[in-house]
Order: sequence, then C-alpha cells, then structure tokens
Amino acid sequence: MGKRKGFSRLFPLFMVVLMLGGCAGKPGTAHMPQDESDVSRTYVEVSEPSHDSSSDSEPSEQPAVESGQAGSMAASSDMTESEAAPEEESRDEQQSQLQEESVSSVEESSLPVSETSETDEPSDETVEDAPKNSFVLWSPESGYVPESSPVEDSYFSDALFVGDSRMQGFVLYSGLTDVQAYTSVGLTVDTAYSRKFVQQGEEELTLAEALKRNASNFGKIYLLFGMNELGWGTWSVFVSKYGGLIDIIQQANPNAVIYLESLIPLTAKKSAESDWLNNDHVNSFNKMIWQLAADKGANYLNTAAGLAGDDGVLPEDDSSDGVHLNKDACVRWLEYLKTHTAGAGS
Repeated sequence: MGKRKGFSRLFPLFMVVLMLGGCAGKPGTAHMPQDESDVSRTYVEVSEPSHDSSSDSEPSEQPAVESGQAGSMAASSDMTESEAAPEEESRDEQQSQLQEESVSSVEESSLPVSETSETDEPSDETVEDAPKNSFVLWSPESGYVPESSPVEDSYFSDALFVGDSRMQGFVLYSGLTDVQAYTSVGLTVDTAYSRKFVQQGEEELTLAEALKRNASNFGKIYLLFGMNELGWGTWSVFVSKYGGLIDIIQQANPNAVIYLESLIPLTAKKSAESDWLNNDHVNSFNKMIWQLAADKGANYLNTAAGLAGDDGVLPEDDSSDGVHLNKDACVRWLEYLKTHTAGAGS
C-alpha cells in the first residue's frame, strides 16, 4: 500500500518531466518568421547589386556592405554630422559625374559616324599614337563658294546679314559700315517665324515677315543659323524651318544671291565642356547646311575652314567665351567673305 502511494505521487512528476522533454525536442514555430526575415534580407542585399551591375547603360549602385565592413560602419555612426557631410557630398558629386558621363556616352553614340576613321576598331597602337585633339573639321570637297579675287567694301552695300548673336557680332566688329542686318540674340530658325524684333516704322515684324516684305530690296543675303539649335533632338525641324526662310527669300526676290554660311567651330575648351554645344555637332549641322544649299540652289560658304586653326577648331585667342568671336576674328571673317563671292562683280 505504501509503495502504491509512493508511486502515485511520483507518477504526476514523471509525466511533467516527460512533457517538458518532448517540448524541448520539438521545433519551435515561433522562430520561423525571424529566420525567414533573415534569409529574405540576405537575398536582397546579394541579388540587387548583382542585378544593377549587369546594366551597361547606367552607373552601378553602391555594393552591399560585407560582413568585414560592419566595424567601420559602426565607427562611422559615431561621427558628427559636420564630419560626415563632406563624405556624403563627395559621393553625391561622384555619382552625379558618373551619370553625366553615362548620358554623354549615350548621346555621342547617336551622332553620325565619323568619316575620319578608316576602321571600325582601331588597333591599340593607333589609339596610343593618336593626338590629344583628334577632332577633324568637316569640309566639303565640292559644292561651296571657291576663293576669288577680293572685293571692296562696296560689294556689301546692297547686302543683308541675317542671324543670331554671332552674326550680330560680325556686323558690329567687322569694320563694315552702313550695312543692313536682321539679327537677334538667341534667334533660331524656329523663332524666326514668331519673335517680333525687326523694327519697320511703327511696326515690329518677325524675320519671316520682314523677309517677305523687304527681300526684294537686297541683291545679296547672308544667312547664319545653327548655333542655338545644336541641342535640338529632331534636326529635321532645323532643315525644314531653315528651308522655309530660303523659300520666302526666293519667292520675294528670285534674283537675290543667297549665301548660307557654315557654323564656325568652338574653341577646344568650350567644345569639351558640353554634350550638345560641341564641334561634333557643328560638323553635323554644317553637313545639313551644305546639303540644304545644294537643294535650294543657294551658295554654301565654308566660313568654318577660313577661321579655324590648324587643329580645326576656333583658336582660344579669338573668343572670350569660346563661342562668340572678338574684333580681330570678325575682321578675318570679313576678309574671308571678300575673297569668297559668287559673281564678284555683281
């Protein structure tokens, strides 16, 4: 009887121990969400950089922090905001620079293929021996006004000069006097139809309106457009609008001698600063202007070749901003026009 009582007292204790032992050996589901979260976070940190780095068109993101970098991360958290700011600004600048370089490379790849390259993939020796400034100014082999005997200033007495601020500078500093000009800063072949800047009596006319009314009064008309249009995404609009201005002149005065002047190149320094305002685009526009002159029966003036240096670009001494020409350059510009005329006696 005594044994039974002792056993009955020990049996509940035995059952309690047995139950506790069973729970200790069973997997606890309470740990699963935490474990899944850890696995998910690890997957994101590893997979995202790998995905981003596979893109060739965009700069890669910052790689995931490796375990060996945890100490430096913790140490950096103790820095004051003033100490951390320069590093953050430096990173932002580097990222911005990478993005700009990426955009630049994409835009340059869409430009017309250079005609100066003989092979698609030059050898390493060719690359190493290439000069620092490998730019080659495009010049047509034919279809432009050739050099002729120089004319006097009186040749321009019945001339009209039309264009943007570069043409405006020429009129002011070339030395010509009593010449007519329709020029405006920032003028394009598009705003030529909408901007009213030609003063005629009490009226203000657009360039298109002024040419329609007055082109018959001029024997020669010099046109210079393209510099403000270099950043246009759709260059066919440039040809269409420019061609429309030529049509207006020819309809108003079929006997007018029309000169389309090529764009004068930028300085090498200025050209290197921009993805759109550069000499590669100048070359592309000059090809379009040359073709437009041929299509419309106008005269193409290769002014670029007359003012460029031996390296094909505008000399640094000829401009204070790399774009607009100073007085000495404008005087040389006039000398080029004097020695390149279509019908020198007219």
